[in-house]
Amino acid sequence: MSIQELAPETARTHETRAVRSGRIAGLDGLRAVAVLLVVAYHFAPRALPGGYVGVDIFFVLSGFLITSILLKERAERGAISLRRFWLHRARRLVPALAALVAVCVAAVAIGVVYLQLRGQPVNGSPWGDLLVGVGAQIAAAATFTSNWLTVAVGQSYAAAGSPHLFGNLWSLAVEEQFYLLWPLAVLGVFTLGMAMRRAAAAAATLALASAVAMALLLPVDGDPTRVYVGTDTHAFGLMIGAALAFWWRHRQDRPEPSRRVARAGIAAGGAGLVAIALIAGFMPWDAPWTYRGGLLLASIATAAVILAVVEAPRLGGLLDAGPMRWIGERSYGIYLWHWPVFVILATGFDGGRIRMVSGATVVLASIVTVIAATISYRWLELPVRREGFRRSARRLVDWLYPVSDTREVIQAARRRRAGLFGGTVAAVIALAGSAVAAAPAKTSLELQLEEGARSVEASVPAAEAPTEQAPPAATSAPVSPAVPVVPAVEASAAPEPSPTATEAQAAPAALPSGSAVMMVGDSVTLGSAGALTDAMPGLRVEAAVGKQFSVGVDRIDWLARNDRLRPYVVLALGTNGTVRDADIDRLMATVGDRPVVLVTPYGDRSWMPGAQKAIRAAAERYDTVVIADWQRVVEADTSILGPDGIHPRASGVDLFVGVVERGLRDAAALDVG
Repeated sequence: MSIQELAPETARTHETRAVRSGRIAGLDGLRAVAVLLVVAYHFAPRALPGGYVGVDIFFVLSGFLITSILLKERAERGAISLRRFWLHRARRLVPALAALVAVCVAAVAIGVVYLQLRGQPVNGSPWGDLLVGVGAQIAAAATFTSNWLTVAVGQSYAAAGSPHLFGNLWSLAVEEQFYLLWPLAVLGVFTLGMAMRRAAAAAATLALASAVAMALLLPVDGDPTRVYVGTDTHAFGLMIGAALAFWWRHRQDRPEPSRRVARAGIAAGGAGLVAIALIAGFMPWDAPWTYRGGLLLASIATAAVILAVVEAPRLGGLLDAGPMRWIGERSYGIYLWHWPVFVILATGFDGGRIRMVSGATVVLASIVTVIAATISYRWLELPVRREGFRRSARRLVDWLYPVSDTREVIQAARRRRAGLFGGTVAAVIALAGSAVAAAPAKTSLELQLEEGARSVEASVPAAEAPTEQAPPAATSAPVSPAVPVVPAVEASAAPEPSPTATEAQAAPAALPSGSAVMMVGDSVTLGSAGALTDAMPGLRVEAAVGKQFSVGVDRIDWLARNDRLRPYVVLALGTNGTVRDADIDRLMATVGDRPVVLVTPYGDRSWMPGAQKAIRAAAERYDTVVIADWQRVVEADTSILGPDGIHPRASGVDLFVGVVERGLRDAAALDVG
């Protein structure tokens, strides 16, 4: 079908039957694309590293639709009723959200009860980790502030190592805040008598300001969570959608809309679909360019697709074809349920390791999500949206208390239905309440890092403790917002061939004394510090959450200048950012002829392959560098890692210590004389 065949329907006023009926063909299909991208990203991030842009598609859709609804009401009624608008939004969002929170917390409570029946501790378990901070998450969900909870108060870096039950609600919070404030802005447009074209320009200016703020506030070599979940820095999609709505209203007001413009819009829509596909396939969540134009480009591409479907309803019909409209109509429920269901099932069947789940877990999570969203849509969302809270409540009462033709209550049906409904609701509320009351204060990873921090402090002699002139060697986990969605996963650098049995049995040299070894690392080292100092008494460990390779080199440089650097140096860094050849060269210039053990990092961050490659290359460039291959050990058995796919479990800690010891033995065998 050509553009010429699509465009004629756009002539005259654009008031198609679909628009007059309140439904624009193609937008349900676009919703389906958005939710499928998000679900695929969370369930199989390796397959679709940029699928999180589905959220940005939702943002642009919301900005366009909400603004169009307000403009339509103003045109038809002569005024905008804020009460009516906010009540409709509450009907649309609250029932499904309330059911989700109650049911999912109750489901976690069942997992906790199962542990207790087996005599296993809740604290430090995957089920216990899911409940850490759940009370605050529920309060944030109820007030639509989940994104600001993530930013401001609740989630340290260590807590981010465990999946959060309602981590996906951050985007719902951003949209609800938009629903609260934007109608006031639209009222201001009419109060000031602004033309639609000027209103579109103003909204576009706000979008640009938000995108610029995201780019400027992005931390260098840091966690992008603040700019990703912040309403101020991620509002550009909503504003782009609003600008399109104002511009489209301007187009409708023209007596003879331009067919040439319509055809250009359709062509732009096709290009937008291609751009969205490329971005979803190749834009990692943690890449700097994602926040310096990437997400903005995805939003502009979405606006182009929306423009195409409003200009050419036939094109919209193609997007709505097959199951796409069905999925789009239930996209809200699918988005709500998919993440908590996935996390709960991954906890039950895969020990909470959401980045390394089995195929069976993914399939089961998909099935449960569709069933839950279908039930929610059919028996909760639609009735409340169509009839309101009061009428829906009366219908429920009528169902619970049926009457015969003679107006006599049918006692058997009444007892059966009231017992079933009341018992179910009571059980869910009781379980959810017990879960909130029994929620642990800290996750297993937080406890592990705290124990490691104590070991680090004990390993530093008072005479060698950091001074004001020295780069800080933090030992506790600083507050750092958690990521509400799983970061993009990229393949690790190809490991070297496994050693032969003969090589494995050969002991190259005796293990150096711990008092001769200085080790600098990040949170992986921090969580293993107790086992490291037990295995090598006298070992000095300096480790901190989030430590960058360059910061570790700074610390080594200070120790060397103050004549406090020990004969053997171990660096276990690279988990939190890039490893630059220049920093490795600076390290080697600092340590002189001392043997250096570099531990290969492992994780699902976009910079990881480059960091691994740089560390391996250092061993080829310098004779005094030895590789301790943690990456190869993990790739052989990823079950040794905790839920975050980075920090080792107890069994993994022992293997990490073994990797470091082997590296030190290899270093001791070097001829550095």
